[in-house]
Amino acid sequence: MKSKMKKGVSKDGKVKVTTKENIVWSDQNSVQEQFNAMMPPEDNDIFTPIVLNVDYDTYHKTIKEGEEYLKNFNDALSWVYDNHVKPDTISVSSFSKDMMLEFERVFMLQNSNLIKLDVSFEKLLNLLDVDIDVLKEFQYKHSDNSHIQAFFINRDGEPEDTLKVRIDIEDFTTYTKNQTQNDMIEAADNLMVALRDVERYTKVYPLTITQGISNFLLFDMKKNQYRINRTLMPKI
Repeated sequence: MKSKMKKGVSKDGKVKVTTKENIVWSDQNSVQEQFNAMMPPEDNDIFTPIVLNVDYDTYHKTIKEGEEYLKNFNDALSWVYDNHVKPDTISVSSFSKDMMLEFERVFMLQNSNLIKLDVSFEKLLNLLDVDIDVLKEFQYKHSDNSHIQAFFINRDGEPEDTLKVRIDIEDFTTYTKNQTQNDMIEAADNLMVALRDVERYTKVYPLTITQGISNFLLFDMKKNQYRINRTLMPKI
């Protein structure tokens, strides 16, 4: 059954676009799990990718950008509804593509008959005391974040008037590409375990260790931990 709710408006009459609630993301690494699920359990010789790195800093930064992206869009719609445009006449998806063009369309549609003479968009803005520069700023911020994956599809795959943002942890995850890289990861893990065991009994000097193994491992001073030197890994 189709909803009779006005487009772009919630049950309480407010703009439907939200912030965090409309960000769709996953913090689970699913690629490796899906790969493993397709492999026969008895076949142990088939290469299985291993997570090399998850760029959580960029991931969380992108989530923040997504929240700001939706807030800007929400504020832009609120401005439109406060400036002589009824919520049930605007196409929210068209507004996302071009805020200025969609606003001009509905603004002229609803307000051009207020006077008997033909009048331009700019003239009508002046007559109704509308500062269009505010919307231009909203559109600038909206377009400046065009890398954000925005969509208007609900869970059933049907279009709707609520803007959402998709942020997937997989876009920030790096995997091994061959068995040699897997073997190097295993060797690095074993070495790091051994170093932690040795640290229980004596002082270990990370910079000396990394130099002694030709930087096979690197030491992150900020995080106080070793990590494999990915630049040494074969690409194929």
